[in-house]
Amino acid sequence: MQYQISGHQIDVGAALSTHVEVELSGVVEKYSQRPTDAQVVFSRSGHEYVCECTVHLSTGLTAQAKAHATEIYAAFDACSEK
Repeated sequence: MQYQISGHQIDVGAALSTHVEVELSGVVEKYSQRPTDAQVVFSRSGHEYVCECTVHLSTGLTAQAKAHATEIYAAFDACSEK
């Protein structure tokens, strides 16, 4: 699976990128055997971090989720739960 992890006016470090890849692969493989790619974008909205995730599946379906939290890791974790 290909990952595109980026930040909108935020630096996304190696530790966060690794966390996203490990957690997202576990979540997606639970529901789909052949995901093709995932895009994760982090941004800020006031004092909160925003995580938007889009996963394209080989069946043609697209799964999207968006979450807000005061910490960047918590924003991703809430997004991956959705």
